[in-house]
Amino acid sequence: MEDLVHAGLVRSIGISNYDVFLTRDCLAYSKIKPAVNQIETHPYFQRESLVKFCQKHGIAVTAHTPLGGGVANKEWFGSVSALDDPVLQNIASKYNRTPAQIALRWGLQRNTIVIPKSSRLERLQENMAVFDFQLSEEDMQAIKGIDKKMRTNQPAVFWGIDLFA
Repeated sequence: MEDLVHAGLVRSIGISNYDVFLTRDCLAYSKIKPAVNQIETHPYFQRESLVKFCQKHGIAVTAHTPLGGGVANKEWFGSVSALDDPVLQNIASKYNRTPAQIALRWGLQRNTIVIPKSSRLERLQENMAVFDFQLSEEDMQAIKGIDKKMRTNQPAVFWGIDLFA
């Protein structure tokens, strides 16, 4: 990848799903610092130490599952969705927003890049309507308190492959 940068074929290098240890190793051995680390992070899987580590070293963090899997958690994995959490529900009511908008705004206020997935026009529009309000510090702390360290991206369940063994 570094050769591609030197050849002018790409401008930046990104990493994906690197934890603190892999990111540290990447910084130690690479000549070109990665521009971004794309990871799963959402209110139920906040990964505060990894986010802070990347930001401290000038690596942007992109949240590839900023809503915590939403409906897919229940339908595909028989799990729970952060969007059903009473804390997010109450904060959403306070701001007259949806829990998804609160989760996205929370991610933005953590200085992460959020890339929610949706194929429904109304959800796409809803997901974009998060730039005209700010969550209070009290609400940010309340959301910080619901971290369950719960990964929703579960290849072992979805594909039958335990990648994290």
